Amino acid sequence: MRRPALILSLLPVALVAAGCTDLGGYATLPGETYRGTVLGVEESTVLLRGFEVGAEMRLSFDPRLATSLDEPPGIVTTSDGALTDVPLEPIVPLAHDALSEYEIPAGGRIRNYIFVVRPSDGPLAGREPFVFLSLMNDGTIEVRVIAGGGDDDPPTSYFGLWRLRREAP
Repeated sequence: MRRPALILSLLPVALVAAGCTDLGGYATLPGETYRGTVLGVEESTVLLRGFEVGAEMRLSFDPRLATSLDEPPGIVTTSDGALTDVPLEPIVPLAHDALSEYEIPAGGRIRNYIFVVRPSDGPLAGREPFVFLSLMNDGTIEVRVIAGGGDDDPPTSYFGLWRLRREAP
């Protein structure tokens, strides 16, 4: 095979390999967790609604399981009792839709995911909040939890944004 033909034949393999990113480095090991405090303040409902001010989130996560129906890709808990050891559930058809490649402005994100959670207790029991999870290029994870519900008094809608850092056991 001539040299130009060899290079051209290897080009598709090189392009595929360059586009692949091993996200396994974001997986928590046994005993590890991602942890952080919700952003926002009580006076502002822009970044915080429903969750308690200062609510802490703990998350275990393995991006290699992001589409698995056999094993949850992660477990999420908030200190205010809104979410207690709730598994992240992939939305399978989403993997085949353009929405699975959504981007959030401001950069720094390597990969974004959308999950649903089904809490069995606490104020979100019986509801199906969405979890938007972003792997950040600095090794952290950003999580948004959203549950609609209207503007009742008290409000039943939830919105929380957390920036989580990995912690060893």
